[in-house]
Amino acid sequence: MDSLSLLLFWLDDNRYAISLEYIDRVYPAVEITAEPNKAEGSEELGFLGFVNVHATVTPVIEIRARFGLPARETDVHDMLIMAKDGEQRLAFFVDGIDGVVRYEAEQLVNADSMLYANSKVKLLKLDNGLVRLNELRDFLSESAKKWLESKGQIQ
Repeated sequence: MDSLSLLLFWLDDNRYAISLEYIDRVYPAVEITAEPNKAEGSEELGFLGFVNVHATVTPVIEIRARFGLPARETDVHDMLIMAKDGEQRLAFFVDGIDGVVRYEAEQLVNADSMLYANSKVKLLKLDNGLVRLNELRDFLSESAKKWLESKGQIQ
């Protein structure tokens, strides 16, 4: 991998990045339509409801808990990231967008950490600090990953 374009975004005071290959669009916050008969365990999966943006109905997930951040109400200044991984679509709210950056492979640092158990944390070195780089599946709770695996949606 020589270079990659990333979308930088904020959750509280933390910056995160995700590859543009997963991003469909970014919109100002919109209202979520809650599922009328919430499926058992949907809260545990981090599922908040659905959004209908330009005639595309997309499930919305809560990502804050995945990064150890407290839940909070959606604010009018929040942004909605519409993401896709193959045929799978999902959306999530972030506090703000920091722009798009292109990085070179040598800027990426794989940091083993006891805090993250048996996973590698990918950090991007930028002039103004470090940014945690995530795959789209990193935003899913462990329960949601297992549920999608059981449905054959992810590997």
